Amino acid sequence: MDRNTLGCMAEKTFLVRLKAPSLALQQVVAAKAEIQEDHLVFANSDGKLAALFLMEIVEGWNVLAD
Repeated sequence: MDRNTLGCMAEKTFLVRLKAPSLALQQVVAAKAEIQEDHLVFANSDGKLAALFLMEIVEGWNVLAD
């Protein structure tokens, strides 16, 4: 992740829905979400890891409106 690009990004709240059997909903505060290989990766505005999910357990995700 490019720290210079992320440094000016505002933090957002993302909701991540996990697949069955857990059907859990996780709240993540991050500036950016992206898919890297087999993972959904969230980074904060400093470019540091905020959360990491294995794609095979993720049903979907979205960002909450401000």
